[in-house]
Amino acid sequence: MTVLANREWIVVERDARPPGGRILIADDDSDFRSVLVRRARRMGLEVVEAGDGPEAHAALESQPFDALVCDLYMPGATGLEVVERARQLDANVQAIILTASASVETAVEALRAGVYDYMTKPFESMAAFELALTRALEHRRLIEENARLFAEVQRLAVTDPVTGLFNRHKLNEFLDLEVERARRYGRPLSLIMLDLDDMKKINDTFGHPVGDEALRRVAQAMRSRVRRVDLPTRYGGDEFMIVLPEATAAEAQAIWNRIESDIQDASFDGVRLSASAGVTEWRPAFSTVEEFVRAVDQSLYRDKRGETPPAGASRL
Repeated sequence: MTVLANREWIVVERDARPPGGRILIADDDSDFRSVLVRRARRMGLEVVEAGDGPEAHAALESQPFDALVCDLYMPGATGLEVVERARQLDANVQAIILTASASVETAVEALRAGVYDYMTKPFESMAAFELALTRALEHRRLIEENARLFAEVQRLAVTDPVTGLFNRHKLNEFLDLEVERARRYGRPLSLIMLDLDDMKKINDTFGHPVGDEALRRVAQAMRSRVRRVDLPTRYGGDEFMIVLPEATAAEAQAIWNRIESDIQDASFDGVRLSASAGVTEWRPAFSTVEEFVRAVDQSLYRDKRGETPPAGASRL
């Protein structure tokens, strides 16, 4: 993105904003605008000026802003038109509309347009302007922090806290979608279920913190070997499951072989790691997702008992 500064166009990244905040002050009264600019800069803000609607629109296209201060009536575009464009670019941008000809109708129109505050000129004091701008910027930061916290809560709801893998809730959601796709379009879909051998012995001998580290080593081995489309998850306890869209049983088996090798190489502090696994490909004979999961679970336990898979099943 580019912006005109001191009559030279410079590149500005759209996501880059200064720590204090960047604001656009748009007013065709140059003397009044200068007063606002000086006050805003004293607040530690980065300020971009515009003398009319087109200049304000050009500034919006060139860089992001945390807040706008716009005169309601300017040549080329109204302040509300500038705010509307700004909110198309960034729904969280805050705006203060200024006008020398206030009315109830214009105030209501501004607030309906999503404007944070509405001030009449001349101000009672510049302190009132500073307070309104400070509150607008704080409101933006609050919106962004709430969005961040909501995203974090959503992430934690589907993430296992020990391994950082997705949990069973996310597994069920993803598997339902992939089974439906495999059933509808006849596409291959496979599951790998594995569990860590001798987990109880590791916990009893070395303690649960070492047991948790063993789980993390298994998780890392899974992450390093699965494809982008695969979903590695912690199924529960020392059991893990990987959903492999577009993978046949043979392809899933090859992935498991590499994971198994990495798990054995991940032994640490006298702890020897090994795991057992079952591999199963989706078949039309499965009437439900639960049958698919039971099949891979049975495959896992055949592997733990060292049983040979049924003829032609290839661990299915």
